[in-house]
Amino acid sequence: MADRIDCRQATEQLHDYLKQEMTPALAEEIRAHLDRCRPCFRQALFEENFLRLLEGCARQRCPGTLRARIVALLQVEAERD
Repeated sequence: MADRIDCRQATEQLHDYLKQEMTPALAEEIRAHLDRCRPCFRQALFEENFLRLLEGCARQRCPGTLRARIVALLQVEAERD
């Protein structure tokens, strides 16, 4: 590892790191940064938990009656414009 990643670089690439969408070498650099930087580590934990929450919500379906109410309200709003 030549130059160490700074906080800005680590946080800019955190989403890709958490989703494992980067090269192993870059992931290792970010992991090393998170190991030595408590603020970035806390941010990574927060974002990891947030992504898990979003993934859990995506698996659930909206009840049909609620969906119908939302669509009706959106149609009323669209007609106002």
